[in-house]
Amino acid sequence: MKSKRNDPCHCGSGKKYKKCCMQAEMGLSGGDILRVLHQLRPNLKQAAVVQYGNSVEKAAWEDFARWGSEVIAREEQAYKDAFSDWYLYAWLPDDTALGRDTFSSPLSDYPIAADYLKDNRRVLGPVEQGVIDVAATAPYSFHEVTAIAGDGRLHLRELYTEQAVLVEAVGSESYAEGDVLFCTVVGVNGVSVILGCMPNVLSVAEQATVEAHREKWKAEEGGKIDRRLLYLHDTELRRLYFVLLAKAQKARLH
Repeated sequence: MKSKRNDPCHCGSGKKYKKCCMQAEMGLSGGDILRVLHQLRPNLKQAAVVQYGNSVEKAAWEDFARWGSEVIAREEQAYKDAFSDWYLYAWLPDDTALGRDTFSSPLSDYPIAADYLKDNRRVLGPVEQGVIDVAATAPYSFHEVTAIAGDGRLHLRELYTEQAVLVEAVGSESYAEGDVLFCTVVGVNGVSVILGCMPNVLSVAEQATVEAHREKWKAEEGGKIDRRLLYLHDTELRRLYFVLLAKAQKARLH
C-alpha cells in the first residue's frame, strides 16, 4: 500500500512519511521544482482572486514596492517575477494599502499558496504538495555567492543564519563570486533552487552593512538568528534590501 503524507514512514524512522522518505522518492531535479512552481502560478493567482477579490494583487504590489518605489520604477518589469513568487508564497494578505477598499473575505494568517494547499490537498499530487509546503515557509534573506561549482551550481551562504547551501543554477541568470542575492531558497529532496530573487545583486560593501545588522540583531535576541525569525521579519529585510540598493545605485552615479 502506498504511504500517505502523514503516515509513519515505511522505513521505520518514526518520522512522518512527508518528513522522511517521501521527498527522496520524488526524485526531483532543480528544473522539476521550478517547473512545478511555474505551473502552479496561474492556479494560485486565480485562487487569490476568488478568495479576496480582484484588488488582491494590487494590494500585494503596493506592499511589495512601498520601500523601493523609486528603484522599482526605473525597471518595473524586471521585478515582476520576483514579486509574483513573493506574492504567492510569502505575502500575508493585507488590504491596508487599498485605503477604503477591503477584501471580499477575512484576512488569512497564511500565504496564498498555503491556503491553496489546505483547500486542494486531495487533488494535488505529492510533488505539488511537497513543493508548496517548502516554498510557503521558506524565508527571504540575503545570500552571498561564495563559489561557483564546475557544473554551474552556486554555493551560497545565508548571511543571518550563516548556513551554507548548494543551489542548482537553473535559468538564464549569471552570478559571480561575491554577489549578494536577496531571495529565498527552496529545497526538496536535497535539491535546492533560488526562488523570487530580486533582479539586482548587492556587493561586498552592502554585505558589510547586512552583517553589522546581523550582529546587532543577534545581540538583541540573545543568540542565533533562525529561519523562523527571518520569516517573521520579511518586511524589515525587504526594506533593508531596497535601502541598500538605492544607496549603491546613487554611489555609482557619483
